[in-house]
Amino acid sequence: MVTRRKVLASGAATVAVVAWNQTTGTWVTAAEASPGRGNSSKTKKVPSQIADRLVTDSAALATAADDFGHIVSRTPWAVLQANSTSDISTLVRWANKVGLKVAAQGQRHSVFGEGQVDGGVAIDMTGMNTIHEIGSDYAIVDAGVTWAQLVEAAAEKGLTPLVLTDYLNLTVGGVLAVGGIGGNMNQAGMVVDNVDAITVVTGKGQVARNISPTRRRGLFDASLGGLGQSSIITRARVRLGPRSELARIYELTYSTAAAYLTDQRTLVTDGRFDYLEGQIVANEAGGWQFKIEAGTYYNPAAEPDDDALIDDLSPDVDTVITDFPYDAWLGRVGFAEIALRDIGLWDTPHPWSDLFLPDNGLEDYIANELLPRLSPEGVGAGVILLYPFRTEKLNRPFAVVPNDDIVWAFDILRFPFDPTLTDTLLAENRALYEAAVATGGTFYAIGALDTTPREWRRHYGRLFSSVRAAKRRFDPRNVLTPGQGL
Repeated sequence: MVTRRKVLASGAATVAVVAWNQTTGTWVTAAEASPGRGNSSKTKKVPSQIADRLVTDSAALATAADDFGHIVSRTPWAVLQANSTSDISTLVRWANKVGLKVAAQGQRHSVFGEGQVDGGVAIDMTGMNTIHEIGSDYAIVDAGVTWAQLVEAAAEKGLTPLVLTDYLNLTVGGVLAVGGIGGNMNQAGMVVDNVDAITVVTGKGQVARNISPTRRRGLFDASLGGLGQSSIITRARVRLGPRSELARIYELTYSTAAAYLTDQRTLVTDGRFDYLEGQIVANEAGGWQFKIEAGTYYNPAAEPDDDALIDDLSPDVDTVITDFPYDAWLGRVGFAEIALRDIGLWDTPHPWSDLFLPDNGLEDYIANELLPRLSPEGVGAGVILLYPFRTEKLNRPFAVVPNDDIVWAFDILRFPFDPTLTDTLLAENRALYEAAVATGGTFYAIGALDTTPREWRRHYGRLFSSVRAAKRRFDPRNVLTPGQGL
């Protein structure tokens, strides 16, 4: 519902605002704040440091009210076009005083309003996009830098991030807030497991610089994978490793889940591949088959031994081996984005489902819960990911996964051709989630799932008291990131 206050706020298209009236819930212009106008004691002046970057025009508000999912829309009162950690600190301190909520936004690739804020201030982080330093095995970058920018800069020194998401046009800060998953997880953990230090602004507006496992560990842990509940990450020191020139990708296709799961478990246990993912794909008969996607990175002088890598595996449909330039492989989803834009599906609703499943009980979940609910229409031009990783590689407690030695990332990245299916697919997400929870599964907090406070408590389990304590300590007025619904 559009309230009168929202209309007033969005209508201030070309007029600079200088204060916020807590009584009326409206911005105050310079003319309205002039002497003799009987200003209310509830009128709080906008700090001069951020006044010229606090925008209230309708276009900026509409952009901040949307995200990649195009399902949920929450309109802020204003957008801060942040240039520095100090800008964000100033805003958050002021928001505490005037009673406004705040949410940081990067590329706005969330799918269910997680980065939105209704009647508060959205922070546009994209202006904070400086790569400050690339060392022998690390990079220091602002939170608004995209992973594509970091990959390109690191390549000049023969380096690359140790773990990357499949889609690189996401910001560093956005990925670190949720955890970050991808095909290199089995070798090095989530993206957040490969960050040595961060700078953050807490929910009180305090700046904590270069915190790490040995310096303010509590805030460090609460920030990485913490869903923006305790702080806003503004800078990070990310680990880098040697970069190869080529990627050899093995696509092994199976007609049965049993054979697929057996070979995936072999690969995740012995770690022979640098990259390991997998998919469920439609077959020509209208059913489903399973595909391992595994890769090894190499230089021309040391070509991989194909026989040693795949001869003990049992694909019964097809085996395809392809070499890619390393950069082309990393940027593969970028090419898919171009195709999806061309057919008009990039800007349509995306009711994605994102879960973590324990290895124990996975066969029953696939047979009894997953496959009976799947339909090609519900996936559209998207993909279904299902691939394992070892939890021994994970070190960030707030990035929650099931309690099992092997866990499976399960994602239905939906691009349906028919947008009227959205509500049906959201209901399917709910059913898949509830069945996953019954097996010990958890959700990855980037999907289209309307979670309740009770479900959040169940999600965190024994960690919930630590999550609550961190919120009370670092964001006692509950200012940050309301879109996650905690």
